[in-house]
Amino acid sequence: MTIFEPIKSTACGCDGAPGAPALMPVCDAVSAALALAAPVTETEEVPLHAALGRCLAAPVLARANLPRFDNAAMDGYALRCADLPGGGDLPVIGSCAAGDAPVSLPPGTAMRIYTGAPIPRGADTVAMQENAVRNGDRVRFAVPPRAGSAIRKTGENRQLGEVMLSPGTRLEAHHLAICASAGAGTVTVRRRLRAALVVTGDELAPAGQELEDGAIWDANSPMLTAFCEQAGVSLVAATRFPDRREVLASALSALSGTVDLIVTSGGVSVGDRDHLGPALKDLGAKVAVCGVAIKPGKPVTVSRLGGSVILSLPGNPVAAFVTWQVLGRPLLDRLAGTDAGPVRRHVRASDLLRHKPGRCEYRPARIVGYDGAGMERIACADHVHSADLAALAQADGLILIPGDCEEVEAGDLLEFLPL
Repeated sequence: MTIFEPIKSTACGCDGAPGAPALMPVCDAVSAALALAAPVTETEEVPLHAALGRCLAAPVLARANLPRFDNAAMDGYALRCADLPGGGDLPVIGSCAAGDAPVSLPPGTAMRIYTGAPIPRGADTVAMQENAVRNGDRVRFAVPPRAGSAIRKTGENRQLGEVMLSPGTRLEAHHLAICASAGAGTVTVRRRLRAALVVTGDELAPAGQELEDGAIWDANSPMLTAFCEQAGVSLVAATRFPDRREVLASALSALSGTVDLIVTSGGVSVGDRDHLGPALKDLGAKVAVCGVAIKPGKPVTVSRLGGSVILSLPGNPVAAFVTWQVLGRPLLDRLAGTDAGPVRRHVRASDLLRHKPGRCEYRPARIVGYDGAGMERIACADHVHSADLAALAQADGLILIPGDCEEVEAGDLLEFLPL
């Protein structure tokens, strides 16, 4: 078996990469962005049916021993092993099932028992029914039972007061089952994150609207709105603004402090029509990330204004998609109070991939099979344009091609960020 170490940091290969001396490596950009963000502190208590996707703010403790009482691990017969020293059979005096109250087992008898039923007082084993031969009201056993077999002991899973789930856990379906099994009908969670979406671009029009002159349909607004909804974030504002510096500065100033995260799209590069950087400067925002050695998405910017973190994504849809996956998801986790982050894994390239050295590249890829050792194989286009969303249509995730890499051979290991 081949064992790979867990991926703890992005192996972007951008440090000192030729052609990108002034750009921040991806791993440094993620660290700098997270340093700007602090988890929300307000909490609330919610019932389990409303807790999916929320982040625990207090531990979930077992409200009883689990199991709460000794019970049968399978269907069979409860008995005392001492009553069968040399084989033979035993009279069956009754039965007990899950939900029944505990009863006593007289010496020299057996009792039919079903999975989950309380072990009768006096019994010390459950003989599985597959080894039992029933003849009327008596039972004998083809295989002599061993004391203690097929019994789940009181508290063997968890003890009263033991921590079942720790703060910082993002609650998924199996976590809710754990909460319920521990007797917790409500949980204490951090409040939902509040976010605002600011999209710029005089050329943008809502999807479905007839296009005129040089207009294009706005792909980023529905995509970024969906990302927020998937993450359980309350999107309190989503507005499209014209390409004017003073309008953008005014919008950011008005939103600052009212939300935890402001996501902007477009206007983040250095052209004459890119007003995000100058607007942040006008407002005195603290800029931690400005220009990253990543392809696509080099202009991505992360800053803080008042009580709000601002994630400024490029306007090109694939670049916005990629930089959201690489920077947006970890930022949301940090703000929500969990630093779990997206789980990355290793895959193998199925074909030769070419790459221009300088910036690391996150390229949409799909899983196409497995190698002889059972490791996933991926395939992707040889080139992806940052405005062409078609590359994402069948993507299962993003592969990372390090910045100092010119070619990836078929069979080479790659880092894979699942979507």
